[in-house]
Amino acid sequence: MVNKLSLLLFCIAFLTANTEQEKELALHHFMQGEFLMNQGNYALAVLEFQDAIDFDPNAPTIHVSIADAYRRLGKGKRSEDHLRIALDLDPEESEAREILGQLYIAQKKFVDAELVFKELIKLDPDNLDYLFTLADLARFQKNWDKAIEYYIEGYQVNSSSINGLEQALQIALTTNSFDRAEEVCVLLLEDDPDNIKFLETLRDLTLFSQKYDVTLGMIDRIEKVQGTSTELLIQKSALYEELDNLAQALSIMFDAFAIDSLNADVLHRLVSLLLDKEENEEAILYNQRILDHFPDDPRGFINNAVIALSGKKPEEAILALSPHVDRFSKDFTVQYLLGTAYYQFKDYGNAEIHLSQALTIFPESRNTKHNLALIYDAREEWKRSDKLYMELISTDSTDAQAFNNYAYSLVERGEDVEFALELAVNAIRLAPKSAPYLDTIGWIYFKMDRFEEAMNYIRQSLSIDAENATIQEHLNKVIKAKAGEPIPKIHQAEKQD
Repeated sequence: MVNKLSLLLFCIAFLTANTEQEKELALHHFMQGEFLMNQGNYALAVLEFQDAIDFDPNAPTIHVSIADAYRRLGKGKRSEDHLRIALDLDPEESEAREILGQLYIAQKKFVDAELVFKELIKLDPDNLDYLFTLADLARFQKNWDKAIEYYIEGYQVNSSSINGLEQALQIALTTNSFDRAEEVCVLLLEDDPDNIKFLETLRDLTLFSQKYDVTLGMIDRIEKVQGTSTELLIQKSALYEELDNLAQALSIMFDAFAIDSLNADVLHRLVSLLLDKEENEEAILYNQRILDHFPDDPRGFINNAVIALSGKKPEEAILALSPHVDRFSKDFTVQYLLGTAYYQFKDYGNAEIHLSQALTIFPESRNTKHNLALIYDAREEWKRSDKLYMELISTDSTDAQAFNNYAYSLVERGEDVEFALELAVNAIRLAPKSAPYLDTIGWIYFKMDRFEEAMNYIRQSLSIDAENATIQEHLNKVIKAKAGEPIPKIHQAEKQD
């Protein structure tokens, strides 16, 4: 349907018709067509518009109207033909372009529609509807970045068009375009600085991109809007820890403790930070509150085990966990730490039981697989250890520890020394300054009677870890071998646990 401006333009064109009678007839049929369009009778409207065109074929407004009627009747080709005529008669006929663009959208000719609306934008750069239509067209074509650009441009044209920015944010989040999502969030917060939803979204986005200073700023703004809470203080503490400011991280947790001294999450974080600062005695005091008030929370028992293991007292870790292991049979950390404690205590049978249970709970745990491989090695169950080493290497080509330990296992068995050397070379490539890895490759060269290379690597290893008795013993053995002296049997070199 034509608008008032189009009708006015037609009336002006009508004045240029050939005769008075033609003027009257063209106007009559045009007005009849418009009346029928308003009634929804598009078929009869077409007939009236066609009669009007017969009397005045050079009036673009009539062609726009008949094109609109054909479009509503589903006759796209005829509609497009008349729109093209209208544009030939008047290249700046914006209504013709609008209908043509909508026609293409209905036909899912999104590229053609985009070209049309780009022409419309040239004619009217600040038209919000055109910009949002272009954004929708980009979205239909899965050109997410372009869609976001158009929505942002729409906001820049009209700052009240927040719905477009929200749509841009949704697209950015859905397509994992987190940098663009941050950009849009900043704009949304310019319009609504205290909007908790946007503040929390920007907090999470900057946390993901590790812009921790910005994240802290967002949490401060959230606190100003809704007040502080133990949850927000825990978040701030974790951020300061990431920024290597343990003192501030701990200070904030004492603030949280002052707010809620019986919050299990607050207590657990306090214990963790105190352990990181090696303030074990104070950590034990706060952990006792977890044990006293939250006996069904495994973290209290886990903390005791961690304290024991950090003090190289695996037997105390076993005592801390074993009485409660049945209650927490589905807790990965309980099973893993108990298995690790048994391994360090050299009780390989119980270590295997609990580490296998941990692996059942969390099959992707690489540390658990490493420890199980070491247990199988110690028990000379090499098929099982080899299977784990191959799995570790095949799933992560940067796992230097797996390369090293597998290499050492092979050379100690006297199996496939060439393959062991290849594995050790990979370990050194990944971690060239590791004393255990340098010792392993030196040991392999020694087993291959390549004493110069063996001495070179073992000396490098000893320069990094000068107090390691095993490395020193290896070096002594290489020196004696070079000198042709008889070599006494020595204990195995240590693998990296």
